[in-house]
Amino acid sequence: MDSRTINNATILLVDDRSENILVMEELLAKEGRKFLKANDGDEALRLALRNEIDLIILDVQMPGMDGFEVAGVLKSRRQTKDIPIIFASAVKKDSEFVIKGLEEGAIDYLYKPLDPAITRAKVDILLTLHLQKKELIEKNARLEKSDLLINNSADIIGIIDTEKLGFEEVNRAFTKILGYEPEEVYGTSLAKIIHPEDLKFVEQQRQRYDDRLSFETRSYTKSNNQLWLQWNIVNKGDKWFFNARDITTVKEAERIRNLLAIIVKQSRDATYIHNRHGDILSWNEGAQQMYGYTETEALTMKIWHLIPHDLQQEAQKLTQYVLEGERLESHETKRITKHRNILDVLVSSALINDSNGEQSVAVTERDVTKEKQAGEQIRQLTIRLQNNIIQLEAANQELESFSYSVSHDLRAPLRAVSGYANILEESYAKNLDEEARTVFGTIQRNVKRMGQLIDDLLDFSRLGRNEVPKLPVNMMQLVEKIITEINQSTSYKATVNIHTLFPAHGDQALLRQVWINLISNAIKYSSKSNEPWIEIGSIQEEDETIFYVKDNGVGFDMRYADKLFGVFQRLHGIREFEGTGIGLAIVKRIISKHGGRVWAEAEVNKGATFYFSLPNKVPAAKNW
Repeated sequence: MDSRTINNATILLVDDRSENILVMEELLAKEGRKFLKANDGDEALRLALRNEIDLIILDVQMPGMDGFEVAGVLKSRRQTKDIPIIFASAVKKDSEFVIKGLEEGAIDYLYKPLDPAITRAKVDILLTLHLQKKELIEKNARLEKSDLLINNSADIIGIIDTEKLGFEEVNRAFTKILGYEPEEVYGTSLAKIIHPEDLKFVEQQRQRYDDRLSFETRSYTKSNNQLWLQWNIVNKGDKWFFNARDITTVKEAERIRNLLAIIVKQSRDATYIHNRHGDILSWNEGAQQMYGYTETEALTMKIWHLIPHDLQQEAQKLTQYVLEGERLESHETKRITKHRNILDVLVSSALINDSNGEQSVAVTERDVTKEKQAGEQIRQLTIRLQNNIIQLEAANQELESFSYSVSHDLRAPLRAVSGYANILEESYAKNLDEEARTVFGTIQRNVKRMGQLIDDLLDFSRLGRNEVPKLPVNMMQLVEKIITEINQSTSYKATVNIHTLFPAHGDQALLRQVWINLISNAIKYSSKSNEPWIEIGSIQEEDETIFYVKDNGVGFDMRYADKLFGVFQRLHGIREFEGTGIGLAIVKRIISKHGGRVWAEAEVNKGATFYFSLPNKVPAAKNW
């Protein structure tokens, strides 16, 4: 042990007199050396337990617990029993006390006043011996661990003389894997265990002088059974330090997997191979996912673990059927998982004859539990749907009858009001002043508005019952014709600009109603602008075509946009702009029936843009 390590040692000084401790510290002080100090036995024990101490210099005569008692406690503790102790005493110098100190585990006994040279020499020697002992103990511990690691390794570990390719050292795994005791192979050549063809390859590797080598060989056990070893070698001078792993199972698994690949490659289905006795030989990820057993678990099992007890006899007959050369195709049966869940499966099996004449069975099993459950659910839902359809048809018939009845009942009093108002106006026209004529005009306008409202409600009601045909519609021609008709029937000052309108599929009559409602609204709500304008266009995207009508009218607050397309929902008063509050609801109903969307963007007094989309692919017609 070098002096630097001695200098770095930790010494515990124990004396009830601090001046004695100070003298001792000055006497033994070296750069890097650490001192811990205690004035009584209890404090000394606490420091010894909490710190790594290399030497203790202990005063014998102390109040309370004396030095002998402290030493006895230290030697009784596993943590402190190996710390060397030197007793120091100015009083108890007789041989009986020296003997007692040595019996308590002390290494030496110093007399006060201390001789500086002797004290330093003894301390340095004891520290050197203690630290050397610690180093030896640590090295032995490491050697024991290495020996345990080497001899408890599942792999063969050893040393080979490269000149003769002879074994010099091997661990216990050599016996477990190859059957030879180490003494049987020491000095013998690799030829004792390696296949002749592979031995030639090994001899070639020896000539390469690479620092590291890795290869596989066929090898033979003492009982002449063949197995595969994977060698990893570090080349040091004329020695090979090697690790050899038994990869026979891996090689066999590779062979089985190659056979399995003939039948099925990557599959979500459970795919495995078993021999004629039912032992599972291979197990894919699909089987692991389906049954819950890992490959390691499955390779220790028989197939009967997967088969419910009441189907065991059937499974044995089917296995024999396949072993006789027949194929089993999509046989429906049940299997049981690791967690005892019962699965409905379709089983297909085929016979495999390998090059060694061994027979095995390749099995593919598909879990159809969810499909069977889904089928039953679909059957139940179909029954419920049929019942709902019957009820809906009855409700629709009742609703249609009710709609026409309500329409008739509402129109009768309206006709009466309108008729009597006309009679009064015609009969007493000469006697009516201006205010009376205004009242009669108001009556007639409201009667007309109420009639229009009834017509709109009936139209809205019919939209929910009629099927929508999906036919090609030339949107450009349709809009141009609507603008022409509006020009002939309505006086307005807005400038209408029509951009490209892509063709669509749908019911032309219903789409015409959509355009009329949106364009009429744009004209109406932009009528109070100084220079009203309207833009009409379309945007074609991958899945849908978006059409829009934009104006610079009064717009609306986007906080209320969700109310726009509801029945009787208006964001402007009737006195400000005419309307029944149903037009946009009709637009939404028509576009929804076409499988499209409707939305709007606006800003108060800065105009609004109304959008609707139609799918580019023609969906199946819906009937609500």
